[in-house]
Amino acid sequence: MATRTVKSDSGNDLKFQNNGGTGSVTITDAGDLTIDSPADIVLDAEGADITLKDGGTAFGTLKQASGHLVIQPTSSKEIILNDQAGTASLTVDTSSQNVSINNGSIVISTAGQGITFGGDPDSRVNSPTVGNRTLYDYEEGTWTGVVSDGTNAMTMNGSQTTGYYTKIGNLVTVSGRFGTTSLGTPAASGNIRITGLPFTSPDNTSAWSSGAMGYGEGLDITAGQFVSFFVRINESYIDLTIWDTSGGISYMQASEWTEDGGVMLGFSYRAV
Repeated sequence: MATRTVKSDSGNDLKFQNNGGTGSVTITDAGDLTIDSPADIVLDAEGADITLKDGGTAFGTLKQASGHLVIQPTSSKEIILNDQAGTASLTVDTSSQNVSINNGSIVISTAGQGITFGGDPDSRVNSPTVGNRTLYDYEEGTWTGVVSDGTNAMTMNGSQTTGYYTKIGNLVTVSGRFGTTSLGTPAASGNIRITGLPFTSPDNTSAWSSGAMGYGEGLDITAGQFVSFFVRINESYIDLTIWDTSGGISYMQASEWTEDGGVMLGFSYRAV
């Protein structure tokens, strides 16, 4: 039989329905069935379900539930989104209810938004007050430290200027080894600090951070003293201090740092 075309009159709809206007209509085709519309294609199922079948066997349903679109496979199967080559990119396992990203990353495009951990906190004795449960940031990189008195910078050892940092939410962990080759020109004097922290600490009295140096070299300090440090609020530098077992704490002075001085540090602090 030659190709037949069925057309409605201009401006009128074309409808297929069984005798009486009730029941169902089945279209059977041995090849591909093409629906080609110059406008939109509308599937209107007043029963709320659009069933998808292969060889007469249902493998999924598109459902309407309280105005929501529900994609529901059969027999706890997976919902898979493929890339253009047919490789699974995202898989929703409706049996285990796990979601797998097979390639790529989850990208949060809006600043300040992230992954929220729901549910109650772990049950434990003296449980702290539950705060923000959204992880909104992760970042890692390097930072450049400079030893100075706040005005005059020392000449840095080129191999001892770079530290590492990892930022998770508002908590920054930094580390590094920082050394000098001279006191600079003009020479640094007064209180010693290391500038260049990758993030500024919050302007909040609860955000102070401190620690002790695990290693120092070329420092002109006496026996019984050790170097510690702290990060001021609303600042991005480290103040160095000296503890004396008999005299307490004082700021480290440039006179206590020799030309080839150096320190190693690692600590965490709050960031804005």
